[in-house]
Amino acid sequence: MSGASHRLAASAETVRVGLIDRDFPPVLEIAPGDEVDFETWSMWGGAAGPETTMADVRRLRERHAGTGPHSLTGPVAVAGARPGDVLRVDILALHTVDHGINLCPPGATSRGILAERFPDGFLRHFALDTAAMTTELTPGVRLDLRPFLGIMGVAPAEPGPHSSVVPGPFGGNIDCPDLVAGTSLFLPVFAEGARFYTGDAHARQGCGEVDQTAIETAMRSARLRFTLSGEPSLVRPRAETPEHYITMGFDEDLRGAGRQAVGDMVDFLGRTKGLSGEEAYALCSIAGDLVVTQVVNIAQGIHVRLPKALFT
Repeated sequence: MSGASHRLAASAETVRVGLIDRDFPPVLEIAPGDEVDFETWSMWGGAAGPETTMADVRRLRERHAGTGPHSLTGPVAVAGARPGDVLRVDILALHTVDHGINLCPPGATSRGILAERFPDGFLRHFALDTAAMTTELTPGVRLDLRPFLGIMGVAPAEPGPHSSVVPGPFGGNIDCPDLVAGTSLFLPVFAEGARFYTGDAHARQGCGEVDQTAIETAMRSARLRFTLSGEPSLVRPRAETPEHYITMGFDEDLRGAGRQAVGDMVDFLGRTKGLSGEEAYALCSIAGDLVVTQVVNIAQGIHVRLPKALFT
């Protein structure tokens, strides 16, 4: 049965910049099965636009020191969600605005993988053709757009404010470019109502996000459907695309993140496909892809993609 549809516009009342906190009050309450059409802002409360300069970026980073740059719409409470539940988020449609930026912060403040090679940093603007779904880096280098939400998360288990930069078991700054329209994200619930929030829209990102940002943009419309999945409680987020099962790990060490992601896939295969631990571990090695999600969010990300077509 389909639920109700809601529109949650971005405004001073519905957006928080750079912080998540389990005690932030919901700005909307919905029922399981409902859809929400989110609007999201660009970085720093919508301050990153076509006229933004590196001087502007320096001022904005100083003003928001100690927090993230992300503009987060929410939280949204899902009625009946309780700690231990699993919130399923179906990503139905994503439509960006027509502008984006790629920012490499100055070397001393950058988490980019080649920070020392770019001590002055740089800022590039992109005109996004949302009809053709393309953009250009430079004449002769054309990119297809693959919009996704870099941040989708629920209220964390731990109290107090958390920087929006660091992902964790609650999701948050996952930055997984596989989560395009037509995919689903599964999140463990830690607080009454789940308290879902989203933002950090990207028009396109490579796995790794190596200079610290993707094509950062805003969503004029991000339509998501929320249900309680009924599956056993999760330790960390997982996802599904039409082609793959995906598990995720987050750790300051990439090998640690990989251990989490592979371990969760082994557990998932045992729980849903009846494989032994040895069979599942072998299958991950034979047919799974261990992908670097991102290396720039302090807790770095690995995800495992396993083809659904293996299971006939």
